[in-house]
Amino acid sequence: MQMKGRFIIVDGITGSGKSTIMYAVTDWAVACGHRIFRLHDWKESAPPRFEDIPDYDVYFTYEPTRSWVGAAIRYELSRADKPYGGEELAHAFALDRELNYRRLILPALEAGKLVIQDRGVSSSIVYQPVMANSVPLETILSLPGNKLALEQAPHALILTKLSAEIAFERIASRSDESKGVFGDLNFLRQQEERFASPWLHELFEERGTSVFELDTSGTLDESHRRATELIDHILTTC
Repeated sequence: MQMKGRFIIVDGITGSGKSTIMYAVTDWAVACGHRIFRLHDWKESAPPRFEDIPDYDVYFTYEPTRSWVGAAIRYELSRADKPYGGEELAHAFALDRELNYRRLILPALEAGKLVIQDRGVSSSIVYQPVMANSVPLETILSLPGNKLALEQAPHALILTKLSAEIAFERIASRSDESKGVFGDLNFLRQQEERFASPWLHELFEERGTSVFELDTSGTLDESHRRATELIDHILTTC
């Protein structure tokens, strides 16, 4: 399917400021007068279908979701005591991804909407092959939800740029927030290396995705400004 809309994914290491970017893009959409749907505000037990919410201009989504498989990922599979391995997470993320693509993302893009997502298949590619008790990257890429996501690769992939050490400090300062297995410092260092690797960028660029890096090491205001400028650039040029 040729996407009629525009699809942007924001990704990066845990604690690197993705939420700040998403807030900035939300502010941009509101300032432009766009009608926005935020998956975060969806309160039904079943994840939304596009046909139930077709009247928005911009759809903000995220992974994992908080419904069905996504809820299991958040509240069971990623527990800090590590009862589950990378293989279980790989299958769960791929299924959660496929459900969200088929129910919401792909129909929205077919209808010409703008979809902006916090995390995506790029996270699975970075995280899961290096987790304990996992499977090779080739296996992860072959899972149906991941194959679908790469066949419908985003127009733009924004990767936050921040050192693992600073991200770890930021996570530690958030006493009300636990990142489970994803906030370990050594794991953060692996994430940083893999997100910056040329092979990851090439994997998406070969599928038509424009890859951008956004420095999030400064203040919240600086990151907000850079994100706003970048989204303007992406939607003007890509």
